[in-house]
Amino acid sequence: MNEPITKAMAKKALGFSQDTQLASFFGTSKQAVGRWPEDDPLPDGRQWQARALRPDLFGDSRQLPANDEPATGAAA
Repeated sequence: MNEPITKAMAKKALGFSQDTQLASFFGTSKQAVGRWPEDDPLPDGRQWQARALRPDLFGDSRQLPANDEPATGAAA
């Protein structure tokens, strides 16, 4: 499972210093990003978005959580 992404981690990985830059990356407002605490995980949707936009930095958004297994075959 991927490690949760915090706002501080995202800004550092992307080389950003301002909330405005992160807001532009996510396509949202500076005010929305400003409400996210620096050291708390980003909202789930934004974590998925970060991984989808930059899997090279944040991991693959298609990765299953560690305890999930893909379905194999039809249900009985």
